[in-house]
This record gives sequence, structure tokens and C-alpha cells, in this order.
Amino acid sequence: MGTMCGVTQKVRWAHDLVRLEIVLWDHVDARLKRDHDLPLSSFETLWVLRERETARIGDLARELRITMGGASKLADRVRAAGLIERTTDPGDRRASSLTLTTEGREILAKATLTYDAAVAELLDSAGVTDAEVRATQSVITRLLMSTPPTTA
Repeated sequence: MGTMCGVTQKVRWAHDLVRLEIVLWDHVDARLKRDHDLPLSSFETLWVLRERETARIGDLARELRITMGGASKLADRVRAAGLIERTTDPGDRRASSLTLTTEGREILAKATLTYDAAVAELLDSAGVTDAEVRATQSVITRLLMSTPPTTA
């Protein structure tokens, strides 16, 4: 990639990508809070657990690319809202197992529709096509797979 006004194209790309993440987060977070009283961070926890019978705090940390301490605090907040259960893992008493509650599954189903609609608003307003979404998703997936998760 070349240079643009003294700033490399890669820096510009990364800078814009970070700004876009903030815009997306703020937009979706506001909609989820308004429609479901559910912060996006809590949705992200439910999303990680959606297809699993159980998960550990370490699984949550790896998926969300946050620290173990951050994942533990996040799980406690989501548990306090009644959306997940946190129990001691019988196979390793030092670890915790996380499972969705019935209420967690129900709110996840409703909130997923809201999340989708909020993202669609942004994509549609910019005229982003389904093909562009698929191509972008491919790049994002490759980048995420090539970088190690947070370990601190």
C-alpha cells in the first residue's frame, strides 16, 4: 500500500477501522440498551455462549479478546442480570462454568434481531452490498485468526 498525504495507507486503514468499531459499538449498544436494557458487552457474553452447553471464563476471555479478570467481572455482571449461570466446574474446582439461563436465551434471540437491524441501518445508509459485507467478513476473519488472543 502506498502513502497518502504523508500517512501510510495501512495506518489510515487501521485508524478508520478503529473509528468504525467505535461507531458500530456506540450505535448497537444504544439500541440494545433502549430496546432490551442490555448493554452490548452483555450481549457479547450471551453471543459467545449461544451454541455451547457450557463455557469457561477462559473461553469467554479468548473469544472476546479480553483478560481473564475482565471476563470474570463481565460474567458476574451478566449473571447478576439473571442471563447466565456461573457454577464451579466439577472437573476443575478452580474454574467456573458458564451457561445461558432460559431468560438469557430469550433475550439473546430478541436482541440479535435488534443488533442485526441496527447494523443494517448503518450498512444501508452507506449503500454497502451483501457482497461487500461477505468480502469484508473474510478479511476480518483472516486477521482475527492470525493474531493471538489476549492472555493477560
